[in-house]
Amino acid sequence: MLTIAMRRRGFTLTEMLFVLVIFGLVAGAIMRIILRQQKFYASTTDLIAMRTTLRDIGEALPSDLRGISSIGGDIYAMSDSSIDFRLSTGISVICSIGVGRLTAVIPPTNLSNKSALTTWISAPATGDTMFVYNPGATSALSDDSWQGPIPVTAAIAVGTCPTSTGYTTTTSEANSSQTLTFGTALNANVVPGNVIRFYRHAKYKLFQPVGSSAWYLGYQECPAGVCGTMQPVAGPYLAYSTNTGATGLHFVFRDSTGAITATTTQVARIDIIAKAQTENPIRMPGRPEGYYSDSLVVTVALRNRS
Repeated sequence: MLTIAMRRRGFTLTEMLFVLVIFGLVAGAIMRIILRQQKFYASTTDLIAMRTTLRDIGEALPSDLRGISSIGGDIYAMSDSSIDFRLSTGISVICSIGVGRLTAVIPPTNLSNKSALTTWISAPATGDTMFVYNPGATSALSDDSWQGPIPVTAAIAVGTCPTSTGYTTTTSEANSSQTLTFGTALNANVVPGNVIRFYRHAKYKLFQPVGSSAWYLGYQECPAGVCGTMQPVAGPYLAYSTNTGATGLHFVFRDSTGAITATTTQVARIDIIAKAQTENPIRMPGRPEGYYSDSLVVTVALRNRS
């Protein structure tokens, strides 16, 4: 009987080395792709963040500046990188006028019928100002005007606006109304039902927070001329520079003819130019590696010019 011995075949050292080399090449190629993808997504994130920063300027400033009345003295001061102005903070109607016409009661901010008779960003405080609609002595529109600015001389206090006025519908609402105290007596033609508009001295400026290397759009409130701490509301942007082509935020104030003006009462249009740069160098296929910068130009036409 013939017995044939079968030899088991295994991998030779050469074959194993060849496979390991192939695996190494494939793994290296995959890692390069992953690293490129990581750099691409990181760069994309930086680009999106920078453009969002620019859009913040386009959303925040126009809404606050559009209602300015330069002729009415709403611009206190202006420079190439800042503006001090009277910011509209709320509106209400007069429920009743006190003795001496130095106080007035207004409805509460929350009413069961959802009527927004009183609404504000923040409650009027000492140092704020207000304008009150004055219908004049006749029914003609020609003698209608806004009385003000009237200084608010005390924080709002509890007041009563009876349900009989039609502005409140429950006893709770009537008793949670609010009393305003101000420094100028209301005109004799001002009556309950007339509108009150509230304002606060505010400021926007390109600034560098203490301890930071970055520059931001800052916002500051200055009731009664006493300014609080400036807070960053958008950014970062490029650093301030007297070179208008390189600065992070530039205001250009123009009159009704389009000419640049330094007179606050002549401003009819404000051009806002913002410039930002990515936080890190951008690494994307098809373009050289480096920081990417972009700009945004917003033009705000002031509504209240008469």
